Amino acid sequence: MEAKHKNALIVALLAVVLVMSVGYAAFAQQLNITGNATITSRWDVHFQKGSESYQPSSTMGTTPTGSVTVDEGGLTATFSASLISPGDKITYTVPIENSGNINAVLQNITLSGNNVTVQGDNNLEAVSKDGNIKYTVTSPGTSTLTSGGGTANLTIVAEFVDKSEGNANAFGSTADLTVTLNYVQAQ
Repeated sequence: MEAKHKNALIVALLAVVLVMSVGYAAFAQQLNITGNATITSRWDVHFQKGSESYQPSSTMGTTPTGSVTVDEGGLTATFSASLISPGDKITYTVPIENSGNINAVLQNITLSGNNVTVQGDNNLEAVSKDGNIKYTVTSPGTSTLTSGGGTANLTIVAEFVDKSEGNANAFGSTADLTVTLNYVQAQ
């Protein structure tokens, strides 16, 4: 009799396991998860195109020329300077705006150009290959650029450096500098 009870108990346990397996499979197949997610954040930090300006000055009387060109994406600007004689200078000012709805902070500035060499570890100075033009970049700082219209200014000074130490024959130099800003989400 004891063997019959054991066999009946084993069959009953197998039946319970089979029912549980079928029930779990049916439940797993019937499980539907639905939902929607909406992202309303908008990232838009850029140079204010059309607001860039520059102010030339000269010690010798011939006004230097320059220009600022902002790319379509708005985070790269190219500065051009044609300086005539030592002491010539052009000061560029380009506003940066956060039109998005996420606060931003400046992570780094990258300088490059066809006729310039970046100097120093701080990456904020560049000199023309002939050594006559020095670009000095003043960072807009790492303060948070608030969303919805926060602004900061990038200032760059291009100056004719008198590397000839008083040589009156040193004149005329041209160099372009490209500046790229890398903003990230503020913490």
